[in-house]
Parts: sequence; structure tokens; C-alpha cells
Amino acid sequence: MAAAPAPVYDGFERVAVSKPDVLFIEPGYIPDSLIERIATSTMPPLGLLQVAAMLELDGYPVHALDFSVMPMDGRLQRAVHRYDPAFIGFSCTAPCLPNVQQMVREIRDMGCDAVLLCGGYDATARPEVYLRRGLADVVVLGEGEFSTGEVLAAWPNIEDVPGIAFLRDGEVVSNPQRQRNKSLDELPYPARHLLPMDLYRLAPGYRQSPKSTSVFFHRGCPHQCTFCDRTIFGQKMSFRSADSIIAELKFLSETYGTTEFRFHDDRFLVHPRRAEELLDKMIEQDLGFTWLCAERVDRLDPRLLAKMKRAGCYRIESGVEAGSQRVLDLIRKGIKKEQAIEAFHRAQDAGISLLSNFILGFPTETRAEMEETIDFAIEMRPDYAAFFMFQPYPGSNIATEFDLPWDDDHRRFSRLPHESYTLSNAEMEGVIDLAYRKFYLHPMRAWRLARQVDHPEDILTMGMAAVSMMRGGFAGGTGAPAA
Repeated sequence: MAAAPAPVYDGFERVAVSKPDVLFIEPGYIPDSLIERIATSTMPPLGLLQVAAMLELDGYPVHALDFSVMPMDGRLQRAVHRYDPAFIGFSCTAPCLPNVQQMVREIRDMGCDAVLLCGGYDATARPEVYLRRGLADVVVLGEGEFSTGEVLAAWPNIEDVPGIAFLRDGEVVSNPQRQRNKSLDELPYPARHLLPMDLYRLAPGYRQSPKSTSVFFHRGCPHQCTFCDRTIFGQKMSFRSADSIIAELKFLSETYGTTEFRFHDDRFLVHPRRAEELLDKMIEQDLGFTWLCAERVDRLDPRLLAKMKRAGCYRIESGVEAGSQRVLDLIRKGIKKEQAIEAFHRAQDAGISLLSNFILGFPTETRAEMEETIDFAIEMRPDYAAFFMFQPYPGSNIATEFDLPWDDDHRRFSRLPHESYTLSNAEMEGVIDLAYRKFYLHPMRAWRLARQVDHPEDILTMGMAAVSMMRGGFAGGTGAPAA
């Protein structure tokens, strides 16, 4: 049995007992196209590492692989041979399902009989898929910090563990839901030492420093957007204290030399008083970090924006989603188009750049409405824009409302046909190409982006992205570019 790495948690004492090895795997989802690979940030899998930290405190030797940043070069087989884990856990999102299936086949082909656990958004939304396909012996539903340890301690007598699903006589059994973690300060820091932190980076145009990571402030989202999957955290909020976050930032600086981070939350200002308390402490401590976060366009308060800038914030990501008010109302976004334009001006006045996300191809959305969204993105004038094809994630309200199927052999421009989709996958590919070309190839915008490049290696990657767009190759696939 391999020795566990030394604990690195301030204020937490690890149990010194002999327990079986555990291997955690982030299956990864490799973007299909050149520009998407260039534009994609990679951050540590905080949820998986949070569970790993809890198990280490209980005395388990824990190991981790993250195939979103590691090559599939026999690393999985070597890890299984080396550690001989009794338990193997996967963090599962719907696009990663093909990778999970492949890895489970490889694990079983090696003769490894480890107990398989799956958790995460997709496993929580549809545990029957993972159980009936033999991808999991146990599915951990929702937050996994406490349920996972209880499964390991009780195995195979897991019938009374809350917050899990398993098969009994061929039938799926879902135990009562575990109560949400209310005090997030009680959790140890994610076990980042299990993975090579130097492999994680923000995309070109984001990073102010090569030493970057992510930190979470809270869990949950109170809003009603129908395209989101809330199966794990739901709408009820739970928070960390400002002191807890400040302590972790100091720990990251001292341990990893981190100078930049991203708040891994749906919204930074969801609780303005708590956010302002944190901002005041960040300004007072003057830790020297630069950072970015996400926030709704209708919640960008000028006074708080000024404090965010003073505290080191340089970028806000905001999901506008659509330029058609009908579509915004359809997905229950709860915003007006005018608020998005005002948000850009407020961020600009504060000296913070704005990245706006847009989704094209919602059910019943016409091509004319998609082009309206593209034109609105240009009119809104955010510093950056990202365009995505709508995907009916299992667990989202819109997938249930329209009875939308999910393609388990998911690729970026693949979704199963449905009568509510007005364009084919190939046509959608062309619309996404059009959106990127129209937005980014405007001469003034291209010049402004070029001036913001701080790292020499980013000049090459952004140049490659520009060539890809000019060739109509954002999607990297077969769909003809839209005219």
C-alpha cells in the first residue's frame, strides 16, 4: 500500500491509521477545435479535491488523476498498478461520460476489482445510467464530502448511508438525501497537492500571472435559469466566511506561489453584504492577487465594482445568453437587454473588463433570433464574447420541459434531433462560426485584444485562433460556415 502524501491543511489534524488506497479521477473533456482549446481555461477540480481532503483527514491514502490536463498515455493503468486502490471515484459531467466508460473498461480489463464510485452533476441527475451500465457500484448524490467517507467506512454494508444510490436485486435504490453542508468553513482546503498545480492555467487574454488557481466562496444559486443543472447545490445558499477565504489565499500564496485566482462560483455578488466584507478584507490585507469572477448583468453595482477593482478584480464573466427578449423570457433568465448594455458601461467605468457568454440554439429559437443575438453581442461591446451551442444537460428544467434527449456519445456539435430545434447540428456549427468571425474579426476589436496580450506565448496561440476563424474553422468540423 502506498504511503499517503503529507497533509498540508492548516488547522486540521489527520487521523494516523492504516486504510486502503483511494484513486480519484477527473475524466476530462478535450475540446474538439483549435480555437476552443486555445480559449479554454483549465482549473483544478475543486469538488473532487474537497472530497479527497476529507478522506485524507480520515487517514486514507488518496491519489488523483486529472485527464483535462494530463495525457491519456497509460497513466491510468500505471496508477492502478502502482496504488492497487480499493476504491476508485469519478467526477462525472454529461460530456465526460464517454471517457468514464472507456476508463472503466480499461480498469476492469486489468483485472482490478476496486469499488467504483461516481459523483458530480450528471451522476446525481441520472444515477441509473451509471449503475445499470456498470460504471458505478455506488453513486454519491449531491455534496460528497461526508457521504463518500461513510461509504468507504461501511462498505459493503451501505444501506443506511444517506445521499447515495446503488443497485439492490437489479433495482436502483436512492437513499434519503443528505442535508446540505451549512458551514463551509468546517471543510478543509481542497487537496491541491494531489495534482501538479503548474499544469493549470487561465486562457490567453485572461491571465495576469502564470501562477493561477480557483477558489470557491459559496454554493448554490437562487435564480431560475432553466438551462442550468442545479442537481447538486440547488437554490439554497451556503457560504464561507471572509476570514476563511483570506486564510486560504495566504496559504495558496505561501504554498504554491499563487498570484491569480478565479472565484469558482455562479455569482460573486449573490450576497452583497458578505461580498463587501470580503472585498474590504482583501483591500486591507493587500495580498497582491489579481482575480476574476462571474456575475449577472443586472447585479453590477457601481460602488461594489469600484471596490472589486481596488481588491484586484480585472475581469467579470456574465451570462447574457441571448439577444432576443423572447428567448431570454423563455429560459427565465430574468434580465432585459438594456441591462446588459448598462453592465458593460458600468464595468468599463470601473476599469474591469467584461466577458459575455451567449448560447445559441435554444428550443424553438429561430435562425433570425440567433443572428439577433450575434448582432446584440456586437452592439453590447463587451471586451470578450463566447458563443456556445445549447445543450440539454440532464437535470436542467428545460430538458425536462421539452423532453429533450441527451447524446451519450457527446461531442461539441452533437445533439440528438428534436422537433423543437430549428437548425441541424451542421447548421448550428455554421452559426457558431459566424458569431465568432463577426465579433472578433472587426479591426478595432482585434487591435484592442492584441494590445491586451501580456505573455509572449499567447501571441502565437491567439494568432492561430485568428487564422482558424478566418478559415471558418472555429468548430473544426464539417458544417459549412453560415453566410
